[in-house]
Amino acid sequence: MSILLVEKNAQGTEAAVISRDRLYAFHGVSKGGLREGQILIGIVDRAIKGVGAVFVRLPEKEFGFLPFPAGAKSPASGSAVLVQVKRPPNQSKKAMLTTDISLGGSALVYLPLGSGVHVSSRIQNLLDKTALKARGAALLPEKGGLILRSAAAEASDAALSEELGFLLRRWDQISEGLSSAAAPALLWADDNPLDRLLQEEKGRLEYVLTNAPEEIPDTVSVPVKFSAHPFLLHNVRHKLEKSLRRTVQLKSGATLVIDPCEAMTVIDVNSAMASGGRSIAEMAERVNTEAAVEIARLLRLRGIGGMVVVDFINMGSASAKERLLQTMREALLEDPAKTTVHDITALGLMEITRQRKQLPLTPLPDIPCPHCGGTGLLFSQHTEDASNA
Repeated sequence: MSILLVEKNAQGTEAAVISRDRLYAFHGVSKGGLREGQILIGIVDRAIKGVGAVFVRLPEKEFGFLPFPAGAKSPASGSAVLVQVKRPPNQSKKAMLTTDISLGGSALVYLPLGSGVHVSSRIQNLLDKTALKARGAALLPEKGGLILRSAAAEASDAALSEELGFLLRRWDQISEGLSSAAAPALLWADDNPLDRLLQEEKGRLEYVLTNAPEEIPDTVSVPVKFSAHPFLLHNVRHKLEKSLRRTVQLKSGATLVIDPCEAMTVIDVNSAMASGGRSIAEMAERVNTEAAVEIARLLRLRGIGGMVVVDFINMGSASAKERLLQTMREALLEDPAKTTVHDITALGLMEITRQRKQLPLTPLPDIPCPHCGGTGLLFSQHTEDASNA
């Protein structure tokens, strides 16, 4: 079970999720810029030869990258195009755009320009998929398609119908804006962190703790409790600061070193001060298990997306590696982003891919030693004398 903390301050409204006294999600005050899920009308700028994509001019002098299907004709330069942000920009890459517009709810996704009924890949049982697809077919509107999330299996037909009605009304509002907006323009953005976390925690939420009860929707079905300082009560700022460090300490004394790179995020598991167990192999498995659970938490909290490579402590046993893979998969089950654990390579690296759902939180650098600069090495007097000669 989880607790949703909502705190209103001078800058705006912030929200966080606490479970088992650990911080699992944090959404601060929006600082503008392109974010995942935004729907915009842009202007085609120019085609990228040999790639099958165009650059699209967006509001605030932003540009996005829009691929189109192989064999399809490139949109004409200067023409308006309706797009959705599939992946927000980072320091070196433009935002990834798509023309496959989707509006998501807690149990289903409406595809206003799509067709048919689809079922979440998280549902593996064929009978469950068939049953859900039949329920979706009964709901299918005249225009558009549907994706049924795994949460739809637990929802009633009435709840699904109500959620679809809400998404259809939202699309009507977007369509009205589209007819009157001058490109480039933002048509819709789900900027409310509270709505996002309520959707993500549906079914797991125990209660909401807030200093601003008026911010909580009437539709929330769990108790809403008042606290003048909910973040202070649960030490959210301190928990966030520790979780955003390059080096994250584990209870066992082991550490995680997290390095965001251009193509992927690399995480190194170090035994450091960890001890215990009847053998080195037993200690390694215990630390790796603890690290896997913590990594699953940090991927969501820090908003890490794309490719993730984890260098766990080496374990020679094939059965131990399989247990580690299963531990990681189970730890990621509650992650609202689509996350896949692929395998452990011959070099002992676990490969993970995670859907980009938000701009990553800015990591905090470790403070290097003022004498060695973090290298752990100091020049000898002889070397300094020679360099000054």
